[in-house]
Amino acid sequence: MTSVRRLKQSRRRASKLVTARCGPVAPWYLAYLILGLLTSGMLPFLLPLVVAGGSQSLGTVAYVTGAYNLGLLPAPLFGMLAERQRLYRPLFFGGFVVLALALAAFPLVRSLMPWFLLALTIGVAAGVAATIATLFIVDFAPRREWESRIGWLQSFNGTGQLLGLLLAGMFAAGNFDTGFTVAACLALVAVAVGGIGLPLDGHKQIGGNPLGRMPVQPLLPSAQLDPALGGLLKHSHHLQKAALQGLRKGVHGAFCRFLLAWSAYNFGVAGFFAYYPLVMRESYGSPPVITAIAYAAAAGVGIFLFVATGRLAIRYGCASVFQAGLALRLLGFALLGVPFVIAIPGATVLALAGFVLAMLAWPVLSVSGTNLAARLTPIGEGAAIGLLGATGALATVAGTFVSGPLVHAFGYGVVLPLSVIGMAAAELLMLG
Repeated sequence: MTSVRRLKQSRRRASKLVTARCGPVAPWYLAYLILGLLTSGMLPFLLPLVVAGGSQSLGTVAYVTGAYNLGLLPAPLFGMLAERQRLYRPLFFGGFVVLALALAAFPLVRSLMPWFLLALTIGVAAGVAATIATLFIVDFAPRREWESRIGWLQSFNGTGQLLGLLLAGMFAAGNFDTGFTVAACLALVAVAVGGIGLPLDGHKQIGGNPLGRMPVQPLLPSAQLDPALGGLLKHSHHLQKAALQGLRKGVHGAFCRFLLAWSAYNFGVAGFFAYYPLVMRESYGSPPVITAIAYAAAAGVGIFLFVATGRLAIRYGCASVFQAGLALRLLGFALLGVPFVIAIPGATVLALAGFVLAMLAWPVLSVSGTNLAARLTPIGEGAAIGLLGATGALATVAGTFVSGPLVHAFGYGVVLPLSVIGMAAAELLMLG
């Protein structure tokens, strides 16, 4: 008994020592980098390609992608479980283990229901890991360190997305099985590095942290990711019941209108993000490897745009910057739509330019939208940020499922007007 107690004490001292030496950056952030590499880089790219190649129905891709996003929704419940039962580490590592198993099994099946269940499992596992990673900061680190730590954590995740897109391009020629095997192995690597410098479950430093009162500032510098897959990963926090009840105060106000605009936008673009590697290949002749490189380049530039957008929001106002982001993405989709209307040479180059513009609009929308939700909310800032992520995720799930039968009936081109309609509705809701 004495030796066990000494072992626990030595582990506790070692964990505190590593954390103190690392400052705002801890070695376990590498696990979050791998999570971004898998769920925001490789998976959104490889999943549509492997499902389309093994399915007889174009709508299957949307259902499988929607299942992943659906799996993200219970993540806040696991966050509450981790806090109440001190299960931070088991849930964090368990998420990566389940993720590895599901990724390894995905290319072994060839029908809708197994794909659907595995995608749902991947979504649940990814959501749990992302939620617990954030809780390791807001529940264990002093409040004064939240901003720097969360900023670094999300920067690791954004870097992971960039690396994941480049890695996905290596398997885009058809080596999908190998790609999923590599992804599964990387998830196990995350388990190996994820425990270095990690706080211990039984020694929570920040007690009774009500996320409804969480200041929004620590969340703003984060390299939040586009909702290609995993819209909820941007704000994986739980909502308090009291905060949801308080939402009734602003049901007819500006906050409600903004949430409707945010939902309309996410609903509209969900279909495009579910099919984008296939749309670029089949409609414009852009090979998946070129699309992956273009997306990676946009993601790399986008990391710097997050900071620039924050400054623009201060100067011109969050609402104006958000509308500018919608206009920029609308311009990108307009360029994508030109080859469908007019037969012109260089359609592939024009489509890639539109695609890059649409991707570059995301930092503008993300930062300004997060700021806007925090400024307009009639409830706590933290609850408003969580509600922003939840409404975006629900709209993404709905839009993805709706796009499936439409793509099956009319082809890949239907996702462009759906996106334009959603963004135009968001622009109209933002007027005034």
